[in-house]
Amino acid sequence: MMKNICLLLFTLIVFSACSSTKIYPRISCHICLAQEDGILLLPLNWQEGFSQLTPGDHRYLEEMIVRIFQEEGFTKVDIYDNMEYELLNAGIKDINDPDQLAQLHLELGISYLIGISLGELAWTGNWEKIYPSDFNSPSYWDTDTQVKSNLRIAMKETATGNIISENSIETILGGFPIPIGDGETIDLNSASLFKAVRISTRKGIKNMMKDCRC
Repeated sequence: MMKNICLLLFTLIVFSACSSTKIYPRISCHICLAQEDGILLLPLNWQEGFSQLTPGDHRYLEEMIVRIFQEEGFTKVDIYDNMEYELLNAGIKDINDPDQLAQLHLELGISYLIGISLGELAWTGNWEKIYPSDFNSPSYWDTDTQVKSNLRIAMKETATGNIISENSIETILGGFPIPIGDGETIDLNSASLFKAVRISTRKGIKNMMKDCRC
């Protein structure tokens, strides 16, 4: 009976989880990022933590990051996978090699690389998915619980190989108590793992841009 009430409320009420995001600087940005700078986003699937999300989620996040830069007037921002031909044509196969990294700047005009790693990503508490077969399904929760993600976003200068900005971003999504009568409540939460990562990514990128603008 309780589960049926939760499902009905979830269908009838449009709500979202209460979110909290904290950003912890590791390396404060010490360059002036210009709108004409070439910026390349490294593939999210290179990082093991992102295996918890789908390839479609990866693509969404990558395209979202490019849009954020474009909305701020940046014109030379791209995703690594979109430039594979240009990279191979310039003889760049391993960006961990200092000489090849420098070629990104000399041959292709890419001044900075952005890399994102996903650490902690988990539910806590008692929960059940609305759609059990969907890994990212929204959930209704019988007791108070949270979705938590922790990202690290770093930017590297290709000419020197130095990390010039790095931050850790923690997002926590909690539920809302919904009265069901007789002084009782249930906790409802529309959060998913992907939603927590999306919020962390958006706020982390915007914070990095702000920190690196002069």
